[in-house]
Amino acid sequence: MKQYKGYYIDHVIFNSTAEIDAFIKKQAVEHHNRLSKMFSERPSMELSSMMSDSADRLHNLFNFSYEEIGEMEIAAMA
Repeated sequence: MKQYKGYYIDHVIFNSTAEIDAFIKKQAVEHHNRLSKMFSERPSMELSSMMSDSADRLHNLFNFSYEEIGEMEIAAMA
């Protein structure tokens, strides 16, 4: 069993590093969408700061453009 980014390639849940990368990316997008939904229901400076950090992470680590992130936020708030 090989460990990669805190997960194991065990051929049961994850079969490759690409699957782990896709899983981590999906988790980051879902986290940002949850923050967007929470912000739309109760805006606050704390949530705004968390969304900014999350957007920067999506941009820097997963190469999302800020336009794509903005579109995700709008969709999550609808």
